[in-house]
Amino acid sequence: MESSAKILEFAMKMELQARDFYLDSLERVRQQETKQLVANLAEWEKGHYEFLKNQKESVDKNSRWDTGAKLPVEEAAGGKILSSKKEGTQVEPPLGELTTDMGVLRMALAIETDFRNFYKNAAKNIADEEGRKILEMLSEWEGGHQQMINEQYSALHRDFMAEMGFEPF
Repeated sequence: MESSAKILEFAMKMELQARDFYLDSLERVRQQETKQLVANLAEWEKGHYEFLKNQKESVDKNSRWDTGAKLPVEEAAGGKILSSKKEGTQVEPPLGELTTDMGVLRMALAIETDFRNFYKNAAKNIADEEGRKILEMLSEWEGGHQQMINEQYSALHRDFMAEMGFEPF
């Protein structure tokens, strides 16, 4: 269980650092859709932290992962945020707003990719079957975040290319 505890401690730190990045980024992003996505990501990372904290407590107290732990509610809101962006914006925003938001989203994508890979690799290398299932689930959550970020980034990229006169592309 020592490796489980170490994995959980590291994961908890990662989730808090991601939440802090998203909260700091809220001040920099300008597009409403990006702002909402970043705010949700911050909240989701907080939920992941709480979930991991409960898992750590279970491992410490009971020497086992808690497969019946309450899951954070998160992904349902994500699809709604992006539905309007898939077609591009009606009114093109100023170029500076797009590039700022795109930069934050690129960093967010890197964070979520790192998390997904960490959970995926940890799941492969842990002997505990309950822990493996939970880590695989966390990897899937992070994959969902990657998809939402990538969709928002792609929509902004289309807007950016149109603004620069590179349409159609």
